[in-house]
Amino acid sequence: MNLKKMLIIILLCNFLLSDYPAFQVTINNNPYPAELFIHTMHQPSGYMAIFDTDMNLYWSLCSGYKGLDLKKNGDFITYFHKDTAENDEEDKNYWIIADQYMNEIDTLKAISGTTDYHDIRLLENGNYILQSYIDTYIDMSELVEDGSSNAFVKGILNIEEYDQNHNLIFAWSAFDFLDISQYNNVNNTNNEFTWMHGNSIEIDYDNNILLSNRRSSEIIKIDRETGEVIWIMGGPLNEFEIINDSFNGVRKQHDVRRLDNGNILIFDNGNTHDDPTTRIVEYQVDEENKIAELVWEYHSPYNYVSVSMGSAQRLPNQNTLINWGNTISEDGAMITEINYDKEIVLEIIYHNGYNTYKVRKDSWNFNIPMLVGDPNLDEAVNVLDVIYLVNYIFDYDGEKNIFDLYKIDINKDYNMDVTDIVGLVNLILY
Repeated sequence: MNLKKMLIIILLCNFLLSDYPAFQVTINNNPYPAELFIHTMHQPSGYMAIFDTDMNLYWSLCSGYKGLDLKKNGDFITYFHKDTAENDEEDKNYWIIADQYMNEIDTLKAISGTTDYHDIRLLENGNYILQSYIDTYIDMSELVEDGSSNAFVKGILNIEEYDQNHNLIFAWSAFDFLDISQYNNVNNTNNEFTWMHGNSIEIDYDNNILLSNRRSSEIIKIDRETGEVIWIMGGPLNEFEIINDSFNGVRKQHDVRRLDNGNILIFDNGNTHDDPTTRIVEYQVDEENKIAELVWEYHSPYNYVSVSMGSAQRLPNQNTLINWGNTISEDGAMITEINYDKEIVLEIIYHNGYNTYKVRKDSWNFNIPMLVGDPNLDEAVNVLDVIYLVNYIFDYDGEKNIFDLYKIDINKDYNMDVTDIVGLVNLILY
């Protein structure tokens, strides 16, 4: 280490480490024992984290623009890198696949349009399914009365399946299989309008696809071989009779999932119900006779209304993990786990200003030593790691992978620089 580098470290010796966003575990009463995956968003950055079964931080890092929809996906974890460049026609959004050694082993993106962050499915055979959007000009005057002859239509949804070698094997475009003229709820006579907002992809029991389109409060079942629409529940094209539900269905929903018992679980944001109400609903669905019966629901005990985001996961012990999304409240992100009798067994609250899109529980452990500041993986933090960091940082090429962000970004500011060397020295000394 040369003298200049040593002086920089000495001058900054009082550097203080940054912390993971403040949160409180207000209830922890024997919840389902699995790790909790969460990505919290707050300007100017976000944080990815995994909590252990005791709800202590197991792994966390400042993730910059990485982290949306962080979750276990098969034998890997997946998360999204969202590009923030404006007026750039090139799609720079992509999914990242990481293994149990914190190696980012692959990046996935769509061939058509702009790759979307709301959901991705990795399948057992190595295939993967994601979604993207295309914006284009359409002569709507030929499709609807008073339509614009040159309407700029945003949010034309594509669903694409690829094999493990990134070859496209299935492609579905909303414009090919849905009639845009019937979606008058999106102001399709305007000169410019957004058509769709897909926010979850589910592989159904019969290997077809369940798609949640929040924009029109509808769930669409799609034939995975032909692309044909099998049925639509909710929205302007609803085919179902919905019974035992005073709200007559969901509004602006997220996270449509088929349960092991055959029912469908949905996070109903409900912010456009006549009486805005956010709830988690479970429907028993008769697909042949097109009847959906509400058999279970849960409302926020704090009467939160979630205007965006949100998720619900039915766990193996029949508990339900709920992320309340972007709520109209003085609290930040709030995560609740309840048993089937609707008793709260876990509650986590972040400070105001923090939100999270989706939260999941699953079993996960990294297969490397977890000491922060131990990039050489010798299970000790010492002067060898300081030398490693000095050499790494002064040759830093700008790539920010999660191994480096966890091991080397000591102060969690999404940069690897001299302040991290100081932070590591403080860890060793104190």
